[in-house]
Amino acid sequence: MGRVLLVGWDGADWRILDPMLEQGLLPNVQALIDRGARGVLRSTTPNHSWAAWPSFLTGLEPSNHGVYDIFEREIGQRRNLPVTYGSIKATTMLSDLNAAGATTVMTNLPLTFPPPRIEGKIVAGGVLPKWRPFTHPEGVAKELDDAGAPFPINGMSWTTFRNRPDALLQEAVDLTRARTKANLHLLDTTDWRFASLIYVATDRLQHCLDKYVAPDHPRYAELSKDPLAGKLRDVYRLLDDALGQILDRARDDDLVLFVSDHGFQSCTRALHMDRVLEHLGFLRFSQASRAVFGPMQWGRMRAVARKVYDKLGLHGRVSLPQSVNWQKTMAYTSVRSTGEGVSLNLAGREPEGTVDPADYETVRDKIMDALEGFLDPETGQKPFRRVLRREEVFTGRYAETAPDILMEPAPLYSLTHARSMAEEADWLSGDHRPEGVIAAASPLVSRDALAEPALLVDMAPTILAALGVPTSVEHDGRVLPELVGQEASVAAAGATSAEAERGDEGLDADEAAEVEEHLRGLGYLE
Repeated sequence: MGRVLLVGWDGADWRILDPMLEQGLLPNVQALIDRGARGVLRSTTPNHSWAAWPSFLTGLEPSNHGVYDIFEREIGQRRNLPVTYGSIKATTMLSDLNAAGATTVMTNLPLTFPPPRIEGKIVAGGVLPKWRPFTHPEGVAKELDDAGAPFPINGMSWTTFRNRPDALLQEAVDLTRARTKANLHLLDTTDWRFASLIYVATDRLQHCLDKYVAPDHPRYAELSKDPLAGKLRDVYRLLDDALGQILDRARDDDLVLFVSDHGFQSCTRALHMDRVLEHLGFLRFSQASRAVFGPMQWGRMRAVARKVYDKLGLHGRVSLPQSVNWQKTMAYTSVRSTGEGVSLNLAGREPEGTVDPADYETVRDKIMDALEGFLDPETGQKPFRRVLRREEVFTGRYAETAPDILMEPAPLYSLTHARSMAEEADWLSGDHRPEGVIAAASPLVSRDALAEPALLVDMAPTILAALGVPTSVEHDGRVLPELVGQEASVAAAGATSAEAERGDEGLDADEAAEVEEHLRGLGYLE
């Protein structure tokens, strides 16, 4: 039986890749498509990496694995820790691969820290604290160092490179080259059956430089001819070259997959959702804390405050006061990373809830009506494509911790990254959309195999089926017979131990503060 080799480009989108394919800049992506098929891979709601990659790992929608945002959400708590692998409240396919003795190589997949104990080798991905082991076995990091192929963690925090694109591009090149060298070493020195290698440069660069490579951006015709656009395309060429080197390790009967966890749309306008809720009368900020501590949330004052935190060792021990006046707030942004979710400040659920549960539906309808009617004051346009009730999207076992209201941004809008209610997108020029990419090749894959969009939650059951590995999970996704054959199916197996695959404990207070600072650099926090 063949193996499965998967390469992921976080945030890759055909609307960005297609012009480069037409120019012949991505010959290895093109060769993979020519051998098999290409299509759309639809992400989750919310469609950011912290919810999407757990769905890739589990084959479950967020309401069945419990991760909706960059922070854990527990009923009755306001302050929660950044999510980790331990935040995934479902068995991942790594458990089933372990149970079947299927050796795995996995690198840089977000939310795999602390690294789970797998049969094989894993380099954790996402935002990592510096001083904890980030590989399993722990000796893999030293193995890579000794081989002259160390795997650098973190990096490409695009908001910290504001208006310094050349420096950001150089860091992307350096990290991509180093990680490719490490990936090739792991493939060459491990007798693997499943390999999953994720690159995140696409996501990081598209957030701020999308306008140079995305035809749907109003300035694309002008900026695509800029020398900076050529430098950006060179990073995609480097990624394509890495893809080619990786695919050289594939056998003829392997299933090869090229995927992204979500796509990207261009942005010219950005919102600050809590400011929108304030404008609509549903959220109240504390004037005192906003005046005193607001400047510390960004810019030079934040840098000064961070240096003081560092010097005094206050990470995780002293937090800046919340600027929200919860006693006078009815609703707040509960998906902070992308602004896609709003929750009611519900009495009995929230620590300082103000909305009576008996009034839940009435208040929610009022908020939804206000959001649907909201117009950007400068453009007169609606920033939301759709406004949905929680139950229209989520029905799983952890639906009670989902946002009460979900929003999809309209074209050219981001629901985050602004400091005022609504403003021109400055350094930001791209944000997430659900339509990601998939390409597949194997002796079983025909050219029209992906004519219909696949779902990100289809990946886990399809990968397990391709490897003949039984599953202990009732997936929300399905096996894609177009990729693995009509006879392939995932058999039910006895329950495996999710705890057996878990790595060390989650983040302590100092590590949580460090991770939050990295998340801020990636634009997930203001």
